[in-house]
Amino acid sequence: MNRSIGLVGVAIILLGIGLAAFPIIVTGAEQLDLEQEAGILLAPIGLLVVLIGAVQPNPEATTVKGTFGNPDENALRLAPPRPSEPSRPLGFNPREPVLCRYCRTTITFDLARCPRCARPRDCRVCGSPLEGAATDTDCPGCHRVEAFCRCPRIARLPGLPSPTGRARWG
Repeated sequence: MNRSIGLVGVAIILLGIGLAAFPIIVTGAEQLDLEQEAGILLAPIGLLVVLIGAVQPNPEATTVKGTFGNPDENALRLAPPRPSEPSRPLGFNPREPVLCRYCRTTITFDLARCPRCARPRDCRVCGSPLEGAATDTDCPGCHRVEAFCRCPRIARLPGLPSPTGRARWG
């Protein structure tokens, strides 16, 4: 709560009450004068200023970006930013079909088993076989979707097709 704004609002409310009560106290006449109308209009405005002061932060504790010497903001500004981990490229399109390494049938990206020979296809990142349900394309090692696999790559014997299913002709 910002007390200085709140106190200005309280002063406006008291001024409004004083203006509304002035003609009755001074003259004793109970009729609407210009002063009473101004006092009736100032009281809600003072209430609005008090509410604004209640939701505003205290300027002694928080300031705008440490302009007036906020110690918390200055400490945050001096802290070095954390380095972000560079993203590595996939090297393949996650929706690209692959070839079965046994029968060379095209397997769509959402199938984990070959539709022809029913053998599990390999994860395109680490090379381990995607075992489990026919449509479960999560890597068995890290249990992530194939595009976000973080397992270490499995070494392949020479002559076997690559885990991406791209054949090397020639």
